[in-house]
Amino acid sequence: MKRHFFVIILLMLVSVAVFVAIKAGEEKTSYQSFQGSIFGTRYQVQYHAHEQLGMKAAAMQAQVEKRLQRIDQIASTWKADSEISRYNRAVAKDDFQLSDELREIITLSEQLKASTGGAFDIHHQGEEIDVSAIAKGYAVDRIADYLHDDLDIQDFLVEIGGEVKARGHNAKADPWKVGIYIPPSHSHIVGPRVTLSNTSMATSGQYFKEGHIKNATTGSVPDHDLLSCSVIHPSNTSADALATALYVMGCEAGLAWAEENKTKAIFIRNDGSIIKSTQAQP
Repeated sequence: MKRHFFVIILLMLVSVAVFVAIKAGEEKTSYQSFQGSIFGTRYQVQYHAHEQLGMKAAAMQAQVEKRLQRIDQIASTWKADSEISRYNRAVAKDDFQLSDELREIITLSEQLKASTGGAFDIHHQGEEIDVSAIAKGYAVDRIADYLHDDLDIQDFLVEIGGEVKARGHNAKADPWKVGIYIPPSHSHIVGPRVTLSNTSMATSGQYFKEGHIKNATTGSVPDHDLLSCSVIHPSNTSADALATALYVMGCEAGLAWAEENKTKAIFIRNDGSIIKSTQAQP
């Protein structure tokens, strides 16, 4: 009798183990991804397709690209018919009807300009504005909001041209980990990997397009030995803008600002040295 009892228990345990293994396999295969192009760069989305989602990857990508294209049509300075291009051409700017999105971007940009002492500034050449240094981060946030708020997806990663936001866990049930980009010209540098748990990271540097980051006050390219600056922040919009601001400031001033404002920042110098603010320490 006892033998039969133990056999039954053993069979039950085996059944549970098999069930768990099957479920684990289902969890891994239920992660999906897609990628594409926007803003002159690449984007990718990885996510856990929960049972109640009811939307295939192709349909989701269509919705994501619809939102990205709208932001591009609002913020692109390369398109003559974009909202920002039309705004910059307008003589009576006070009478220009801003979209809710562009008004939100401008309002946040003005707040960040004030908090960084002008290191971040969307104003260039008089009254013209350029939101390129904040638009990708804004787009990342909007796509993350769509996945989480509209589709109830709890585990995902959104990345646009190096600006990334992650929530929950990856397909291995681990927190998402992302690397900071190091250009081939600096292959001697081992870039750090950063764990993102319900937060985001943006990186700013001159390595893709030399001279595109300028001090808005002087109009000159920052003269320092900083390769890049990465900021970790719940808002990728803010992270995008702050990474630019701290890069403009340089390592010493940028680190001082990050410490004073309790901001997670990672500075990488051209010689390969990596400096982290206190908040960004392990």
